Amino acid sequence: MHDPTGPSGRLPSDAASRWELYRLLADPVRPRLLALAAAEELGVGELSELLREGQPKISRHAAALRDAGLLLARKQGTWTLLRLSPGAATDPVVADAVRAGTAACEADGTLERIGEVIAGRDAATREFFARGGRPVRSGPPLELGAYLAAIAPLLPHRALAVDVGTGDGALLEVLSPLFERVIAVDRAEAQLALAEERIRRRELANVDLVQGEYDAPELRNRVMSKAGDTGGADVVFAARVLHHAPKPARAMAALKNLARPSGGAVCVLDYEAHDDQALCEQEADLWQGFDPETLRRMAVDAGLADVTIRRLPRAWQGDGPDRHLVWQLLVGRHSEEMQGTAENSKRTR
Repeated sequence: MHDPTGPSGRLPSDAASRWELYRLLADPVRPRLLALAAAEELGVGELSELLREGQPKISRHAAALRDAGLLLARKQGTWTLLRLSPGAATDPVVADAVRAGTAACEADGTLERIGEVIAGRDAATREFFARGGRPVRSGPPLELGAYLAAIAPLLPHRALAVDVGTGDGALLEVLSPLFERVIAVDRAEAQLALAEERIRRRELANVDLVQGEYDAPELRNRVMSKAGDTGGADVVFAARVLHHAPKPARAMAALKNLARPSGGAVCVLDYEAHDDQALCEQEADLWQGFDPETLRRMAVDAGLADVTIRRLPRAWQGDGPDRHLVWQLLVGRHSEEMQGTAENSKRTR
């Protein structure tokens, strides 16, 4: 649309142009329309409702004011939203028209009704959710990645995460939106194939898959190369891995060695001690969980500090064959000072 206002934002001042402007604003509907558009960006239908005029008539008036550069229009779906052009009211004639229109709209209560019209915009939305909205589905929302991406900037350390024993990669859907880079490791080629398919389907472009053992030098070298100057991952996750480890204490130490020395976190999700031998045989578990004190001692002996352990709500445990067990989450931090204390303790035993 041609903007007839000059660089100063004022309308042309020649006599012919001024006469056209007076003629344009002579219709009493137009000053009122300008006043409403100055108060709020409104749709043509909303202006029609407020001014109690037919929508075609409002559209014609709005088109004339747009052509003169007094109104700006913005398309929003099937809507055309109108607002007063920036700088238009610096022209004294236009300013007088807006003042006159405002006074008229105040006198008959039109300005007060703007709030009601705006509130009516979401009438369909209110009705939709009053009926219950969309059907409720259990479990994490499918748009979880979007929510996690919004949370990510709030985390102070999110350069690199390691998912040890990634399996089919379910945890990667949480880690990928939160961290800049993710390394996922598993020793089973079949599991990594499932994880790779998940990565492709869910567009988790920042994930590197590694086949190997969690304590292999190759994995640690890979983590160090990605970590740069920090010397390790910001967070190392081991979700339901420890009960498969031949030597859980050694596994805990290997997890710690992948975390950066300056406070890198280790998160171990595993079962409390249980007596379901049948499940162990079914799932090829080596250990029937760990009592919390044993788990804590392993973490401290590995050189982790600030160790916390908490039970998780059963509702968070999915619908797998292990959902009836008690799940616990251990979180500790790699501490060089704690590592020295742990080594001294071992030597004096």
